Amino acid sequence: MEHQRPLPLSHKTIDAQVGRVSAGTYTLGFVVDGAFVPFLVGRSDSDVKGRLHAWVGVDGRCTRFGPGAKAAYGCRRRRCSPLDTPALVPVGLGVDARYTHFEFGYAPSAEAAFLTECAQFHELGGSADLDNERHPAPPQGATCTCPAHVHAHG
Repeated sequence: MEHQRPLPLSHKTIDAQVGRVSAGTYTLGFVVDGAFVPFLVGRSDSDVKGRLHAWVGVDGRCTRFGPGAKAAYGCRRRRCSPLDTPALVPVGLGVDARYTHFEFGYAPSAEAAFLTECAQFHELGGSADLDNERHPAPPQGATCTCPAHVHAHG
């Protein structure tokens, strides 16, 4: 399931770009110097469009650091930053820390959305590097498990 390019996180853009009611996944974040910087991964088991609407105007969890030109872009705790990553600087109180952009993808089922969300969660550094406080939970009543945990423990 391929995510769509970063789009501005607004009700108007969601209505224009997310055309159907479907299970799906999304990443929320910011665009810095033309590059999408994800800070949260999530999913909906039945309506990714509705779930995205719920995120419009919501502040990110980490607001301690951000690039000087824009509001809080997070408190990433990575030891090394990739080349060309914008420098993070302290930001003050009252800073607009709302997620500004999103990517999304449809999924054929709640289970498929969960598996994609897990893959993105681990690929992007998990709770150490994302605003997600915990690992994604499987859909209610589902028996699927995170493949990363199966490989790590099995």
